[in-house]
Amino acid sequence: MTVHFDTLLGTLRTADKYLEVQWKDGTGVSRYPYLWLRDHCHAAHSMNLETNQRQVDTFSIPTDLKAKAAILAEDGQTVSVRWENEERDSIYPISFLKEMAATGLPKSDDKKSLWTEDEITDCLPKVSYEEVMAGDEGLKTWVELIHNYGFGLVEGTPATPEATEALARRITYIRETIFGGFWDFTANQAFADSAYSTVEIGPHTDGTYSVDSPGYQMFHCLEFDGTGGESVFVDGFRVAEEIRALDPKAFETLTSVHVPAQYLGDGVHLRAEHPIIGLDRDGELKQIAYNNYDRAPFRLEDELQEDFYRGLNLFNALINDRRFQLRFGLRPGRVVLFDNWRVMHARDAYQGHRRLCGAYLNKEDFLSKLRVLRK
Repeated sequence: MTVHFDTLLGTLRTADKYLEVQWKDGTGVSRYPYLWLRDHCHAAHSMNLETNQRQVDTFSIPTDLKAKAAILAEDGQTVSVRWENEERDSIYPISFLKEMAATGLPKSDDKKSLWTEDEITDCLPKVSYEEVMAGDEGLKTWVELIHNYGFGLVEGTPATPEATEALARRITYIRETIFGGFWDFTANQAFADSAYSTVEIGPHTDGTYSVDSPGYQMFHCLEFDGTGGESVFVDGFRVAEEIRALDPKAFETLTSVHVPAQYLGDGVHLRAEHPIIGLDRDGELKQIAYNNYDRAPFRLEDELQEDFYRGLNLFNALINDRRFQLRFGLRPGRVVLFDNWRVMHARDAYQGHRRLCGAYLNKEDFLSKLRVLRK
């Protein structure tokens, strides 16, 4: 049976195994198998409307399920499907059917702005502390900047741990690690980690020894009385794309070899493996996981070992090339929050007194806040 409507829908047709929808926007015909439709019913008897959790028993749905009719609601917003051998209809928002029109897992259409030093230094992504704390509009601006550029600054932040922690919690809760939750320290060697020293630290990401590396990291320099200590940030995605273009074989090696890393000390032995350049299922950049200080011993077959060191040397040369390094001093009042799965950070050696505070946030919780703010 085919029915015509004066809405986004062109026609609805209940075929032998599918509900067929013809769209008016020129995207053609979408076919929804009846088993899939019944499994995704939006009626209250099949879905918890408060949590969107499925309540239908997927495994009791007959595999030969058939529809008798498809009916558009008077408001033109939902479609009801009447089933054979079932008393209750299933309901589907047209927006949901449109969202599910294409098969396959969804692809992200967020195109991020990759950068080199000269492309970002005169247009730093920043927002004021007052804007972020005042309401969701300022918070959304900050979160969108971080998502797009890999980092975002908050200017005018009171130079206290309390104000800095409150800023982090505007996004989500703080992640607990072996270093605690919200941390506040000087160069006191409190942990077996170079961050608790005054020496130069090269570009790296944190937590390569963690199965789920921290998604984001916040820094705020509360006190500084000394020389040196300039902070360095490198867009790892921009470097990865440079390698993809310059040396495809090195790119393939860096995306396929899983590099072990470890943290040994302070009563723990953490260990995990990640490729230096991680890709998602579509071959798009997903995560940079690089910390040469924490790389654990491992051996590869001779030819692959040579390829790995060649790729590693190229990666190291580019992240230490000033073209890719954004450099500035972290001083009281300026907070930086950056994507630890994308942006590498470093620090010049310094002399004097430096008090730093900060925190880690989980990747999933940051992205959750982004989705909520966009709605």
